[in-house]
Amino acid sequence: MTLSTTDYRLALTMGDPAGIGPEIIAKAMVRLEPKLIARLLVLGDPEWLNRAAAAAGLREQVAFAAADEEGRFRAPPAGAARRVPVLDPLPAPLPPLAAGRHQAVAGRAAYAYVEKAVGLALAGKVRGLVTAPLAKHSLHLAGLNYAGHTEILQELTGVSRVAMTFWGTSLKVMLVTTHIPLAAVPAALSVDLLVEKTLLLAEFLARRQLTPELPLAVAALNPHGGEEGAFGREEETIVRPAIAELRRRQVNVVGPVPADVLFHQARQGKYRAVVALYHDQGLIPFKMLHFADGVQLTLGLPFIRTSVDHGTAFDIAGRNLADCSSLLAALSLWLSRNRGKPFLSGKQFFLPSKMKIFS
Repeated sequence: MTLSTTDYRLALTMGDPAGIGPEIIAKAMVRLEPKLIARLLVLGDPEWLNRAAAAAGLREQVAFAAADEEGRFRAPPAGAARRVPVLDPLPAPLPPLAAGRHQAVAGRAAYAYVEKAVGLALAGKVRGLVTAPLAKHSLHLAGLNYAGHTEILQELTGVSRVAMTFWGTSLKVMLVTTHIPLAAVPAALSVDLLVEKTLLLAEFLARRQLTPELPLAVAALNPHGGEEGAFGREEETIVRPAIAELRRRQVNVVGPVPADVLFHQARQGKYRAVVALYHDQGLIPFKMLHFADGVQLTLGLPFIRTSVDHGTAFDIAGRNLADCSSLLAALSLWLSRNRGKPFLSGKQFFLPSKMKIFS
């Protein structure tokens, strides 16, 4: 079976216009085969994307043009080898913006792109989302008080629980708590929260059938797993009871495993995935290994969302220094093929040993 370009369409949001989102999208498009670009619908500003392509020296290779919700061009661009359809949900084109700065207008635009993409997914017009990074402070300047994409997606879809998960070839990590102060983590943890989020991960992995013989590993919160309460009681009051409940529900899980050994063991292939209790506990080791090619997944949504695992990189925005590898990896989870099936759908999630999406 060979996939046609109409088997599904995927929404790709531009992210914060003042960040590296437009640049990495332009760079990623010249790496994709034209027939795969035909499956995409970018949510953003076509002229902004064309300027990013020109700044990266790619104007002759890729052109972005206004399109409708079906991905049909309003006026097809001529000349470029790759033509990318762009749907702009804003009532007017973006005004001039300073690259690398937090701005309310950029925050409102980034939110609008995600909001429209979610609407298309819920309406069945796209299969899922890939998101370029947005800036949280820009959202806040626009009066949009979200901690990030995950919280926006949860509110727009109305789901009760989501899980921020990071996917790499040698390490897979789910976060139990996300964008909260470190001092607030112990109070935010609970048996129910740990059980519910771990179940999302376990169910996802079960559908994917990845190394089912290996257990999930839940990290300890305190040094040395708390040393029987000497360094903290959360392992005894929260983590161990949660693991007992998960095992009662037939989840293959171990822990609490001290974090100073857990990630080394995970990289050696001892576990299917790691359940980290707070943001930096999971993301410091993950980004040490997969800064360029890691992918973020949001579990628990009525569609699958993948994303780059980095931020807006305001320090290099507009300087033609951004690396599109993480975006290509996020796209590959959708656009690659394995066994004649879409790489990623509601029931399939295959990670090929060799990506064949690049021309």
